[in-house]
Amino acid sequence: MPKPRSDTALTGSATLALLVGAVGLAACSDPPPSITTTLPPLPEAVSTAADGVPPGPVRPLRWLQVALSGEVRGEIEPCGCPTLPYGGFARRERLLESLPPDGPLVQLDAGELLTRGISTVREDLGERAAAVLDLTAQVGVQAWVPGPSDLLAMSPEQMAARRRPQAVSATWSAADGRRLFPASTIVEADGLRIGVVGLSAAPTTPDSTGLVQVRDPVEAAREALAELPDDLDLVVGLGNVADDDADRVAEEVDGFAALFTTTGGGYDEPRVIDDVLIVETPARGRYLQVMPMLLGSVASQPLELRLPRDRLYNLRKLRNKAAEDERAREALAAAEADLAAAAAGRNLAWLETRPLAEDLDGEATVDARLEQFKREVLDEAARRAAEPPPPSTPTYATAAACTTCHLDEFARWSFTDHAQASWQSLVLRDATGNAECLPCHTTGFGEPGGLGEITPSTLASFKAVQCEACHGPMAGHPDNPAIQAQPITEERCRGCHDPANSPDFDFQTYLPRASCQGGRPELHPL
Repeated sequence: MPKPRSDTALTGSATLALLVGAVGLAACSDPPPSITTTLPPLPEAVSTAADGVPPGPVRPLRWLQVALSGEVRGEIEPCGCPTLPYGGFARRERLLESLPPDGPLVQLDAGELLTRGISTVREDLGERAAAVLDLTAQVGVQAWVPGPSDLLAMSPEQMAARRRPQAVSATWSAADGRRLFPASTIVEADGLRIGVVGLSAAPTTPDSTGLVQVRDPVEAAREALAELPDDLDLVVGLGNVADDDADRVAEEVDGFAALFTTTGGGYDEPRVIDDVLIVETPARGRYLQVMPMLLGSVASQPLELRLPRDRLYNLRKLRNKAAEDERAREALAAAEADLAAAAAGRNLAWLETRPLAEDLDGEATVDARLEQFKREVLDEAARRAAEPPPPSTPTYATAAACTTCHLDEFARWSFTDHAQASWQSLVLRDATGNAECLPCHTTGFGEPGGLGEITPSTLASFKAVQCEACHGPMAGHPDNPAIQAQPITEERCRGCHDPANSPDFDFQTYLPRASCQGGRPELHPL
C-alpha cells in the first residue's frame, strides 16, 4: 500500500539562505588545520518539538560530507561560450581540496556522464567516454549510475568492466534478466559506510532502447534495499530517473534517507516527498552540490536540510583556532554540544551549491589526462582529414571557393558572428588549438578534406563557421550536379547551439543573424 503523499518544496527564502551560505563559506579561504575532537555524550532523551520529521533512534554522532555531480555530459573543461563559463575537472579537483574538514568525503555521480552531444560526432565517443571516466575516478568519485545518453558512448559491459568509479544500477538488466551492474554498492570513507542504490532511467533514443531492459524503479529499489546490510551509516538512492519516478520511489519505498538525481523538470530547489529529501545535481558539471552532514540516527532516517548554517560556520572557525587557543577549544566543545543536541536522533545536512568558476583555475593532477585526451583528438582529426574520401563523397572547398558564384550571400555571412566572433573568441582566449573548441568554431574539423593538422595555413582555410559548416561539403560543385547545398536545419544548428552552451538559441531568430540567409546586407551611402 503506497504511503500517503506529502509534497513539500523548500521555500524561496531557504534557497536564498543556501546561496548566501555558499558565498559566505567560500570566503573562508584559509584551510583549517587537521584536528581531532571528541563529541560530548549524547542526551538521554530526544526532543520531539523541533520542526521536520519525527526523530529516530539515537546513534553516535558522525560527520560526513557528500559531493554530488550529474549530467556532466562529457564536458571535461569549461567552455567559454556560455554566460557563466563554469565547470571542468581541474576546477573540481581544486574545489574538493579546499573543502573544510566536515568529516570524510564521499563523491557520487548521478549519471548522464559520458556523451557530450551531437557536436562531437566527428570524434570517437568511446575515447571521450574513457577519458571522462578516468577523470571522474581521478577526482575521487566512488560510485555513478549510468544514464540513457551514456549508452551512446559505451556498452553496459564496457561500463561494468570499469571498477573506478563503480557503476551501479538496480533498474537496468540484460534481455535475459541478468544484472548488468550491481544493484547497489557500499562506499566507505574513514570507517563510515554509505549504501548507494542505482536508479537508471529508461533509454529513449533508437540507438539505445534495445541495449537494456528496464525494471520499474519502485520494485527495483525495494529489492536492492533488501540486499543491503544493516550496519550502514546512511542509505541513499542515486540516479537519473524521471521526476515522477523519483517521487514514486520516495512515496512507496521505505529505507532511503535521501534521493540524489539529475536535473528533472525544472525544479530550482530541493524538494521533500513523504519526508524523503530529493536533491538534484546541476547540469554540465558547472556546479558541485556539497552536503556536510551530521548523522545522529540510523541509516534510513530521513535526511533533513536543517543543519544550522550559522552554527556550522562558527564550528569551522573554531576548528581553525582550537589547535593553539584554549578559549577556542572551550568554545568548540560548547558548539559541538549544541549541535549534538540538535542532531540526536536525526540526520541533518546543509546544502552548498558551489560554482566551478575561474577563481579555481590553477594546476591540478588531472591536467595530464586532459592534455592526453586533447592530443588524441587532434591526432585523430588529422588522420581523418587526410583520408581519401569514399567514392562520390564530396569534400570541402572552403568559403573562398563559394564567393565566385555567391557573392551576395558571402557578403551577408561576412557580417555575422559566425564569420567574425566565432573565431575571434578563440583568439582572445588563446584557444585556437584547443580540441574542445575547434569542432564548433571551425569548418570540417576531423572530416575528410576538412580541418586536420593545425597549422597557420589550415586555420586560414577552415577557421570560423563557414558556408560548408551549414550547407555541407561542396568541393566539385557546380560542375558535379549531384553535389548540392543542403538546407540549414535546426537539428544541425543545435549540434553546437545546445541548451548548455547557447541557452538563448532560437532557430528562427538566429538564422538571419548568423547565416547567409536574406541575401546581401543593406548598404547605406556615407
